[in-house]
Amino acid sequence: MESTTKAVWAGAASLAPYAAMKTYWAFGGTAGKPAGSLADQLRENGAPASVVWLEEHGVDFTVLAALAGVLLLVALARTRGAWLPRWCLLVPGWAGALLLTPYGLATMIAVPFGFTVGDAEGWSWWVGLVGGLAFAGLGLALGVCSRAYQRRTRRVPSAAIA
Repeated sequence: MESTTKAVWAGAASLAPYAAMKTYWAFGGTAGKPAGSLADQLRENGAPASVVWLEEHGVDFTVLAALAGVLLLVALARTRGAWLPRWCLLVPGWAGALLLTPYGLATMIAVPFGFTVGDAEGWSWWVGLVGGLAFAGLGLALGVCSRAYQRRTRRVPSAAIA
């Protein structure tokens, strides 16, 4: 199995616990989070009505974002770039790698020192580990896949062909 395929699987696997936790919460589960509905919290914090509606119907918008991340991983691992300008995949791929990896690692490092999600009251410590694993795992996988895609799709100077 080539490294990009392994990276896609590793990135998707790192997101699985996060997606399961967020979906559990969207369906009313309470383990690990403060009392109250996430939809109510989103509404109170000014989230768009569509995001609140999704949450009320068992779909967390961050799970959709995680799915988009997995689709980006697959596109970076499989696309040969013939029909799409390469920057369309490289910009979000590298941006995700550079933003998510340190955020996820910092989150996982902060948890043992007593910091929780947003340092808010009522969150369980393990929520930070689940989230940190998801963000760091996706970020690292995006870095591997972006680098491979960048190499695979680079232009070869015409003099090198002759």
